[in-house]
Formats: sequence, C-alpha cells, structure tokens
Amino acid sequence: MSNPFDEDSISSHQIGRSTNPFDSLHRNGAGDVAAMNTGYISRSVLLVDSEERERANNESSWQDLGDLPYRRVRLYSNVAWGRKDDKSELRCSGTTTPAKEQDASGGGEEQIGLSWFPRTYVDTVRAHQNAVLGTAGPLDSLRGGAGVARLLSTTTTTFVAGCPNGGAIASVTVPLATGAGFGPRTTIRIMNNAGSLLSCISFPPRDLALHVQSTRLSLNRSPGDILTIGFTSRCVLVVVLRDSLILCYDLLGNSVLQPFFALIHNKSSAGIASGTDLLEARVFEGGVAVLGADMNSAVVELLDEFDDPAYARGSDVSTRRIVPPVRSQTDLAFADDPSTATGGAASSSPFLLAPPSHYALVTPLPTGSFARYKHLSFQCIAILPRQHSPSCRPELFLSTSDGSVVVAELNPSTSPNGGLTDVDCRSRIGGADGAGPPSPIVSMAFAPNGRFLACYTSNAVLTVVSTNFESKVLEFDARSGSSSPPRSMGWCGEDSVVLHWKNLGVLMVGPYGDWLRFPYDDDADGGNNRYGDENDPSAITGVKSGAGAEVHLVPEIDCCRVVRSSSVEILQRVPPGTADLLRIGSIEPGALLLDASDAFESGHANADEAARSITQHDGLLEEAIHQCVEAAVFLPVTLAILAQGEFDVKVQKRLLRAASYGLHFACKDMTFRNKTPGRPSPEAVSFVNASRKLRVLNALRKPGTGFAMTSSQYDSVMPKGVVARLVVAGRASLAASISDYLKLGRRVSDYAKAMKAAAYVSSSISQDVNMTDSQIAEEAIRIIRGEEKSAAHLKDHTKASPPSSGMYASVALAAHRAGRKGIADLLIMLEQSPADKVHALIAIGSYADAAAVACRVRDPDLIHTAMSAYQRGLPNNEEGRSLYFSGIINKFPLEAVSMFAAYYSRLGGCHGGDARPSINILLRRQKHVDAALKMAKRALRPTAVIGDKDREKHKVEMLKEASNIFDLGGKDCTFHKTCTDEQISLISDQEQLRQSYGSMEVAPLSSSLTSTIMSIVKYAAVDPRSAHRLQSDFDRLAKKYKVPEKRQWYVKVRALSESNQWAALRNFADSRAKPPIGIKPFAQAVIKGRQGQAEIMYYIDRMTDKSDGEARYELFCEAGMWKKALEESVKLSDGRKIANVKSMCNSPDIQRLCDKYIT
Repeated sequence: MSNPFDEDSISSHQIGRSTNPFDSLHRNGAGDVAAMNTGYISRSVLLVDSEERERANNESSWQDLGDLPYRRVRLYSNVAWGRKDDKSELRCSGTTTPAKEQDASGGGEEQIGLSWFPRTYVDTVRAHQNAVLGTAGPLDSLRGGAGVARLLSTTTTTFVAGCPNGGAIASVTVPLATGAGFGPRTTIRIMNNAGSLLSCISFPPRDLALHVQSTRLSLNRSPGDILTIGFTSRCVLVVVLRDSLILCYDLLGNSVLQPFFALIHNKSSAGIASGTDLLEARVFEGGVAVLGADMNSAVVELLDEFDDPAYARGSDVSTRRIVPPVRSQTDLAFADDPSTATGGAASSSPFLLAPPSHYALVTPLPTGSFARYKHLSFQCIAILPRQHSPSCRPELFLSTSDGSVVVAELNPSTSPNGGLTDVDCRSRIGGADGAGPPSPIVSMAFAPNGRFLACYTSNAVLTVVSTNFESKVLEFDARSGSSSPPRSMGWCGEDSVVLHWKNLGVLMVGPYGDWLRFPYDDDADGGNNRYGDENDPSAITGVKSGAGAEVHLVPEIDCCRVVRSSSVEILQRVPPGTADLLRIGSIEPGALLLDASDAFESGHANADEAARSITQHDGLLEEAIHQCVEAAVFLPVTLAILAQGEFDVKVQKRLLRAASYGLHFACKDMTFRNKTPGRPSPEAVSFVNASRKLRVLNALRKPGTGFAMTSSQYDSVMPKGVVARLVVAGRASLAASISDYLKLGRRVSDYAKAMKAAAYVSSSISQDVNMTDSQIAEEAIRIIRGEEKSAAHLKDHTKASPPSSGMYASVALAAHRAGRKGIADLLIMLEQSPADKVHALIAIGSYADAAAVACRVRDPDLIHTAMSAYQRGLPNNEEGRSLYFSGIINKFPLEAVSMFAAYYSRLGGCHGGDARPSINILLRRQKHVDAALKMAKRALRPTAVIGDKDREKHKVEMLKEASNIFDLGGKDCTFHKTCTDEQISLISDQEQLRQSYGSMEVAPLSSSLTSTIMSIVKYAAVDPRSAHRLQSDFDRLAKKYKVPEKRQWYVKVRALSESNQWAALRNFADSRAKPPIGIKPFAQAVIKGRQGQAEIMYYIDRMTDKSDGEARYELFCEAGMWKKALEESVKLSDGRKIANVKSMCNSPDIQRLCDKYIT
C-alpha cells in the first residue's frame, strides 16, 4: 500500500492546521470514535447470521481517518496480568513467582492492573486514608478504597514497555519520590500479551555490582532510581537508572551483560568511576540513547553474535566496548579497557575469534560542549536506527531550547564539529510565524520507515517533517485540548501519529490533518482490574473511579498496541484492497468471488454463473483470488474475537474457501494462463503460503503463547525469527512444531528440538516428576531424534537423519544448570562433535574430561582451551596456581601434560620469560635433573635485573635452588650438584677478590674460573705492587678448584702477553728449565705481541732438542724471519719447506738461495 505521508502525494497547499479534536465544540462531535457513525462501513456481506452481525457491529467497527480506514480491535480481554502459567516450559533460575515474592519486610504485593505495590506500603496508605475518612459505614469504606487507589496512583508510577513485533510486555512500579515508604525493592515482571508470567526480576538485584579492573564494587540502588525501561528488537529488556547505569536482561530474566554506565563521570571523591545523572533516556530497537543533566549524551548499541564483527571494529575511537566477563572459554571477550567501569571483568581481552553472545558499544557524544558554546540546553532526544541512517550508524536527534534540532553522528572523532549539525528548523516547526520566539520541541518520534519525524512543541503543536527537515508534511494544533505534552507519542504504522494524554484518551492524527479520538473511558476497560480482594467493593470502586485505569502505547511497524489494565488492543490501518472487498455492494473481483463462494456453500443455483462471470475478463480471477487471500491473512487481527480462549477462525475459513473456490475455476478455465506449466500457479502457491501463515499466526495468538503478531510483523521477523523468539520466551515445543511444519531446514529444526528437550529436562526436574535420570534422559533423546511423533507420521520418515552437532551438549547443559549431573553425563556421552563436547564439559566443570576428548581427536586448540578454562576456574593466587599445576599433572592426560610442559618451556626460554612454571612441571613429573639444569641455565643467563649486586644475588639464589633440586635426584645427580656448588663458591670468591682489591677488573661479573684466574694475572699490570698477593690468590684458586698445571701455564702465558708484562713473562719462562708446556707458547705469545727479534730469538734459542726443528721452522715463518726459516729447512733437508719459504718471502736474495738449495 502507498504511504500517505510520502512527499509525492502531498502538495504544499495541503499543509495546514486542523480543527482541534479537544475543542469543546467537537469534544463529543464528529471526530469522536465513541459517537461517530458516519465513517462506519457495514460488513453485512460477511455476516452469516444476526448474532454474528451484532457481534461484528459492536466489536469490529471501522473508522475512516480521512481516506484511510482504521480498526480498533481488542485482542485479549479479561487479562489477569502476572498470572502464573503452569504449562510454562522454561523458567529462569533465580526468578520467583508472585506467590513466592516477598519484599524486605516479609510481606507480599498487591496488584491493580499492571501495577504491583508492596503490601506494607498499601497498608500504610490504607491506614492513613481510614484515619482521614473514618470507617463509619459502607459508603465511607467505598470512598476509602477509592482514595487508597487514587493515592497509590499519584505517589507511584508504572513503567510498561512492549517488545517489538507483538512481543512480551514488561511492567515495573516505582515510587515518584525516594524515602516515601515504598520499600527497598520492587519487581520487574515480563509477561506475554495474554498476561501469563514469563519471568520476574527483583530490583535492585541482590548481586548488583560494578567490576573495575579486578575489584568488585557493590552498588546500592532503590526502586526510585529506575528512569525508564524498554525492549530492543532482539528481545533484550533494558533498564536505565537515573545515574546512567544500564541493566540488560533476556525474556527469562537472565542478565545478558554486567551493569555499566552509559555516561561515566570523570572520577568520584573515592577515585572510582561513577555515572552522570540523566534527564532523559530513550530505548530504541538497537539499544538506548541517554541525555545527561550536564547536556552530554551517549548512544549505547546492544549487539549480539549475529551482528557483523566488522561493524564493531569500525566504531569510533572513543567508543567503549562492554562485554560479559570471561568465565569460560565459550565467552569470548573483547573489551578495550577492562580498567574502566564498563562492566567488563579484568580478564576481558580484545576481539579474538568471534563476538560474545551479547555485547554493547557505548559512544559518548560531545553535546555538552556544544550546548555550552551555543548557550542553550537540550529538551528531548530521538534516535534514528542505523538501517535508516545514511551513515549506517544510529543518529541522535536533540531538540534545543531555542526551537531547533541538533543531529549527532556516531563518529565524533573523525567528523567536523564533533559530528554535530544544527539543522536550523526554527521557522518550520511549532507553528512559528515569526510573530514570537520559536517553541522548543518537547517530544519526538521517528516513523517505522525512518523517513518522517513527529515533533510536539511546548505550545501544543504537532508537526511532522521529513527526516532531513527539507519538507513539512503536517502541522496539527492541539492547544485547546491540553497545555501539557502528551504522556506518550508514537506512530501507528507509517500512516498516522498517536498521542496519549491522561484523562483525555488517545488521539490519532493522519497525514492531511484528519483525526480520530479514542476516549478510553475508565469504565470501558472492564475486565478484572483488582485491588486486593476482587470481592471487596471498595477495591472495585477504586478502579471504577479511575484510580486503576491505565493506557500504554506500544508503536509497531504496522499498528499500535494499546495495553490496558485488563486488555490488549491494537489500532491498525485496514489495507485499501481489504476495505474495498468488504463494502456492501462492492463490485471488486474479490467481493464477487466471495459472494459466489457463499452462494455455492448455500446451494444456490446461480453460484456457478456468478463465478464464471469473473473469468470472462482476463486477469480478473487472479486478482479476486489474491484479494481474498490478502483479506484472510489480514482479518485474523481485525476480526479475531476471543471465546473460550480460542480465536474465531470462521471468517478466515470463509475467505480461504472463496480463494479455493476461485482456484478450482482457474484450473478448469482454458483462458487461465499458468506461467509455469507443470508447476503450481503463483495463486496456488500464495494460497498455500497464506494458509500456513494463518495457522502459525493463530497458534502464536493463543493466550498460552500470547504473541500479538500481525501478518506484516510476521513477514518482518520471518519464520526463523519467530522460532527464535518462541525459544527465548520459553515456548520451545511450539517452536519445534512450527519449524517442522514450515520446513525451515534441518539446522533450525534441530535447534528447536534441542531447546524443546532442554525445556523438558528443566520442567521435569522443577516439577519433581517421579522419574529416574535415565528415564528423563531417554525421553530427551527421543525428543532430539524426533521419535516422540506419532507412528503414522514416522512412516514417512523411516530413515531419520542423525542429530546435528551440539544438540546433546546443549540439553546436557540445561540438565547441569538444573542440578541433575547424572542426566548431563548421560546426554553428553552421546555428543558426536568434539568441539561442542569439549565446550560443554568445560561449562559443567569437567576440565580433565574435556582435555581427554580433545586428546582423542588430537586437536591442540581444544586441548589448550580446556587447560585455559581450568586455569580461569581457579583462584588467582598462589594457592590457585599450585592447584592448577598439580591438577594438570595428575588429572589431565599425558598428551595435555606434554603440551603444557612444551608451552611453558618455550615461554620460559624467551627473553624475559618466567621459567618457574616449566620447572614446576618437571619437578611434579619427578624429572629432577632436567628441572635443575633448566634452573642453572636460567641462572647463568644474563637477566634484566638492574644493579650488579642484585644480579649476582639473584644468580646465587637460583644456583642454590638448582643445587637443592640436584640433591633430590640422589646419586645420579652427584656430579651436577658438585659443579653447581663449585660455581656458587666461585661467585663468592670473586666477590671477595673485588672487595679485597677494590676493583671489578680483578674478577669481572659472570666470568668463568679460567677467566677469573686470567683476570688476576692481568691485574698485576694495573697494580704492580700487589703482584705477589695476586700470585698467591692465583695459586689458591687454582689449587682450590683443581686447575691442571698445564692449563695454569697456558692461562698465565696468555694473560701476561695480553697485559704486556714481558719481563714477568721472561721470568715465568725462566722459572723452570723445562716448562711443562714447552717454550713454543712463550715464543708464540711474543710473536703475537709484536716484540723484537731479540726477544723472539731468546725463546727460540732455548728450543735445542732435535724434535724442536719443526717447531722452530714454524716460529720463524710466523715471525717473518725467512732467512732463519731457510736455514732451518736446510737443516731438516726438506725441499717442500724450502719451496714454501721461496713462495712466501719477498726478498730476491732469499729466493735465489732457495733456488740454489733446491737444485
């Protein structure tokens, strides 16, 4: 259908102010639905008997909003809000039923419609009222009851929110002022549209706390701190507190995110992050937007695992990411800064593999600085969802005190002016004619398609403009009706705006200034509004007097839900084709086909003739079938009447019979051209699809399920979304039936079956069914495999496919949460997917079993997952670390232990790594030699410890620990222990030498024994006076550590030559006639030191043995003394040596001598 708000269908001359519906001249005039009859369209063509005609006239009258027909339909009557449904399949653990709910004083709660009050508070108000009025007679008692109800309604307020697309309804009653005796607690109830209780959430939660780094800070809150509540399109209930603290729950009352602040104050006096007081909060389909008292604002986007992770990665740099704490491997966290007070635990980490099941993006906007710079304030906010925004991210619209609107984009760090734009609409909104100052906007609401914005100004003028503020569509004056802004304002589909004032009713305004008023009188609701005992006349009088009357609007994409004290209604536009079809005397093809079908059912002879008259025109029959199918799909909402808890489907069947009747003629008509021969025609396919949709919608609308879903909403959510919503709402059995009926695919069907089996296990345990664990497990297995169906149905599926991966694991987790470990163990054994099995075992705390499963499939990632989860499940202290290592070694399989040891060994081997974990593993595995060697190697490796003394001290401690470990090894480690003890002693002797001589050169740090004694000899060149003492220290260390004599001589020769102590070297060589290492090392040292030939010959001349000829020749060649080398080679009578001398020397004389000796 076309949108009447479309700019193409509205010309500028049509924009004007409409007659005020609240004017006294029109208060009960033509615009009042209760008294207006001119717009009524009779539907006698649809009525079979007078009884049905009377019921349709009374319950299903249509009204025209200009050219647009609208329908007010009561879907559920006599609703007992908050009643417990014994057939409920799922119950959130920790939630309580109204019968068991207790407030702080030990009493219960009393109910009036959608409001619940602590009994102590009600008793206090009743006692006060009785003291004022007295209880002399029945009339006084009645007045007292009415006064109590009125006083309760004036001292408290009830927030009611509806989940989009006909979903659940949440309600919470809070005091208007703190400290009014209301009590410290209240209850948030989540119910379906028929009043059945889904869950209860006690507020404030007993474990309400904020996690800052690794510290848990308890928060003290009261019922009066609740600012607003609302649902997102993903069925997440958002509770916003006045200090910007956000709480998020699912339909079963489970918290999906830890509490976090939307607007964080810099720091409190205690140094702890705190929230900012809010002026307004608006929950939208993608999250919540908040406006602080300091004019700063923020947009919180609530996302889940089905959103693209790239969207989160592309957020602004100032965006904070809120994630659940990491309690198990299944929770993948990606918080940017765990130290901020955002609800993320200290173990949160950036994006790893996939986003968690629920997370949030909090983007602060610099609107406070903008307001201070412009010297203005903000009045209200509205949020444009990302699917309708040009930037593909939500946009925040803020109305200013000077009558304009500021648009804030969610990329303040990269956009000019912080992403803020003043659209300057002062002259176009609020009826500003230039005669006076512009009126600020006090309420704004976007159309479901995001193309139009409804603005209500402080001077009571409703203006509808395009989202870009380029065109004005409507201006409606309501100043004569009420000077105060409406309690709520929203859209009824995409065609009209609805506004609600207390005691004035609901006003619907169309695109051309047309209006309809729905008074919603206090006594028109009927039903079972109760105050205390329903037999108490004072209670009934209190409700009838208006104290208990409630009207709450829930805008939808194609209608508007009206939630009342004991009923749920919808206001919906009737499609033009359906309206034309149902008019008296209509000549539409669908109406003619419907008349022909009725005549055929009644047995009239002209039925065939009437039907064939439609087939005479090409394409007319297809149009008639299409109209009947569309009307059948739409009318279950508009004509549905509850009787005995069931919907009246007669009208649906009648329209579908007419479509079927037309299809019979289409098959026989030769002129009916089927575009797909051999296949069903498009009309037949649409007929089958419509029939299936109707069956599903009727099942959803039953009071037991309570989904007030229309056909358009069903198409928007899609069948898979319906199944998901049913599972979340605890109706897994219906979800499984729908998935099988609509053939949504094996994956969806198996998911629904698994949830059904989980619901069966939980309900069997909660209801104390007298069944053993094996019996419950067998029944759950039958549900998973689909064997609970009838035998007749199983004949068509003799070979059932095996269950999908993860089904048994999910049901086992449900059994574990319910406290039946035996059932969980039986089911998890049947799981075939290693990954799902490992994660399920981790979730129930069987870490060793999870590692065993991972080892059997040889998956290192799963093995590491099990070990990491086991570590996170232990305390973060020394005792926890000890339990972690002992558990891995003693309980985990050998493959996991080997991987564990290899991981920590590699980690400890890195520069700056900690080797203690790998050493502990080796010790626990009784590998003392390997553990002590690793410790000793780690001690001798240079460390990053600052300070030489600390470094040596740390080394000695580690070596002593290594020696103790070697001692545990027994005789096999004797040699290793001796070496380690000697190294410790050497470090001590080095320290004594440094202290004795006052220099680091005498014994450098980290030097070996050979380096130490060499340094002692070299230091004699620095301190010649201490040469004798140094020699004694040299001899002492060599003797203590049993240095061989030859090594001592080699070390001393090298040290004396490198330190240029040539005189000491000669004395050392002369100390013995025949040194143990010979004279050659001395000569080589002199040659390397570039001493003169005399010094070199001094040592070579001492080599007089015949065996020293070769050595003398080599020394002469090394020293470049070629003549001496030639003489020595001649003595040896070696021609090769002579030729070698010739080739190496550059002297022609020596070369001629070489030639002479060679010849």
